[in-house]
Amino acid sequence: MIESTFWGFLLRCGQGAVEAALTLLVGVVVAGVFRRMLGPAGTRRLFGSGFKGLFRGWLAGMLLPVCSLGVIPVAREMRRAGVPGGTVLAFVLAAPLLNPLSFLYGLTLAEPVVIVTFAALSLVLSTLAGLLWDRVFARATDAAESDELARRADAEPLPPVGLKRVLAVLVTAARELAGRDLAFYAVGIVGSAALSAALPFGSLQHTMHHSDKSSPLLMTALAVPLYSSPLPGMMKIGLMFEHGNSIGAAFVLFALGIGTSLGTLVWLFTDFGPRRAARWFAAYVGIILAMGYASEPLLYDTRKAEADHTHAFDDYSAPFPAGSGGPAEVRAKLAEKFGPLEQPAGYGFLALLALGLVARRADRAGRLERWLTTAPAPDRARSRWDVVVPGPVLGAIALLGLVAFSVVGAYLYYPDRRQCFEDMRAVHAEAVVAARTGKRDEAIRHLEHWDLLTRKLQVGVYIRDLAVTGEQAKASDDLREELEEVRDALIARDTDGAQARLPKLEAAYRACRAAYVTP
Repeated sequence: MIESTFWGFLLRCGQGAVEAALTLLVGVVVAGVFRRMLGPAGTRRLFGSGFKGLFRGWLAGMLLPVCSLGVIPVAREMRRAGVPGGTVLAFVLAAPLLNPLSFLYGLTLAEPVVIVTFAALSLVLSTLAGLLWDRVFARATDAAESDELARRADAEPLPPVGLKRVLAVLVTAARELAGRDLAFYAVGIVGSAALSAALPFGSLQHTMHHSDKSSPLLMTALAVPLYSSPLPGMMKIGLMFEHGNSIGAAFVLFALGIGTSLGTLVWLFTDFGPRRAARWFAAYVGIILAMGYASEPLLYDTRKAEADHTHAFDDYSAPFPAGSGGPAEVRAKLAEKFGPLEQPAGYGFLALLALGLVARRADRAGRLERWLTTAPAPDRARSRWDVVVPGPVLGAIALLGLVAFSVVGAYLYYPDRRQCFEDMRAVHAEAVVAARTGKRDEAIRHLEHWDLLTRKLQVGVYIRDLAVTGEQAKASDDLREELEEVRDALIARDTDGAQARLPKLEAAYRACRAAYVTP
């Protein structure tokens, strides 16, 4: 039992780190752009204040591909620039919820009206949270403190034009990644892994029912300490709709499971004060619960048959049953998680972290930053090709580039139907052979990968054809249902039952291929 818990904890830590790598990279780079290109004054102008600032905080958050941990360095830079606290919090709460990739994913795998409603509610929620801070929990001295922070930030010179400006962004991102915020990232990932390891394997499979009025409360208890990046979180929400689970619980998972983590809370209590932040966050959770319970009767699809169990929350509990698990299983699952698209982000994260650690240790006095922000001699000869581009313009281009990166990333993460079926062909063969030969754990792993590919297939078709037909959606649902049946039998150690269902799985696979083949 203890050994299974240990290996499960180790696996969840690794999976969380892989999930967080890309969005953390984006977060520290955006923070570097704010500091070295936009500058404090440009950052304040970008977000503004009052209602306009709250809306801009929400809008900027919706466009940037960050998670509840990746948003921390950006929020810290906003605070440093003197952006009002309510605007900072509106951005922090909105940014992890949706980005172009996860929004497309949600539109495809859940009811579009529900996802659009969730997006609209995120604006209401972040605006209310920001107003609540500014009007109720802000101190009389907060405005003066923001002004003082802005004054200090404005006194720091911006890098001169040219290569120094780009290098300054890189060095700032690296140093901040290896700085104080690293502890917040670790708390978020380790805390979430500890929660998962403490919950027995499969213990959440019979929870979150629409008919159970306590489902939003249970999800709240899970979601606050949970870390989930936007894409996996949206996948869980799609599964909840597919299985007829509680809409209220789905909204809580959206707002708290994707939107916050233990790392976010520790940062919040550290930078805004534990007492005020705790009272504000309690009020925020109350607003989310009220919205969740109100959305249940309005958005629940009564045509859906409520499933008696679901695998949507298996990632939130122990990955191994008692008495199983080990280094081989951990390596296999991590290798599956650390795929070709995750590897560049993972290696980039490690390289930037190493650069930051070296810079902090070898240059404690910050001489490199001073050199990077030192203007060249005024009489230096300039080439006619040396065009001066204002820092705010470069900063805006960089931020728009991140949005474009999200769009391009969507096409890479969700391949076209030909590539999806090519990947499915190999996974299908591995899964069937493993099931027939009694290799239970291997078969379950391949079935889970196959299930993910069916979801990528739908989204990939949607973003290219701007539609998924009813026949295609039904074929995908039928295939996932058969995959789940075989997986359930294997989890229950019913090898004969799993093998008996393989013909139905093959038929569903053929029907899915036929539905998606281009006429």
